[in-house]
Amino acid sequence: MKKSVIKSLITLSLIFLASCATVEKLKDIEDPLKNNDGSSTTSTVAELTTPSKEVNLYFVRPSAILTAAQVVELYIDDKEVGELSNGSNFETKTMSGDYEIATKVGLSLGLQGVCKFSKDFNLTNQSYYFKVDYDVGMLCGEYEINEITKDEYDDLSAS
Repeated sequence: MKKSVIKSLITLSLIFLASCATVEKLKDIEDPLKNNDGSSTTSTVAELTTPSKEVNLYFVRPSAILTAAQVVELYIDDKEVGELSNGSNFETKTMSGDYEIATKVGLSLGLQGVCKFSKDFNLTNQSYYFKVDYDVGMLCGEYEINEITKDEYDDLSAS
């Protein structure tokens, strides 16, 4: 039994020493992406991305008798940016990029609760128009965020 433990320790030591030598050899391998002059052929992420620009976001919530008492909170990447009451609109600005835009309702009066809604958006244009509309669900409803045209936004915000 003692001999088998010693053999196992010796074997493990040899394996460890062999792996250390292999790692040392790997350090000498040249980067295959380098040019002959030593510069790399890959670009950094900063070189590939376009510069950030300001994006205008417009939200409108149509009037609805069923949810008239509820105030919808708007979040961009878990940061509250504003609130929408029944039949109101809201404007904000952010920098271009990928964002999660979400709706939450703090206090829900009635039999059916209101769930959080979130959706990912890639905001690269100068302006975006959104309609925040209540959608009845089986266990809880939610205020969905849907992109609309400027004309639809103008019609909804005028009424």
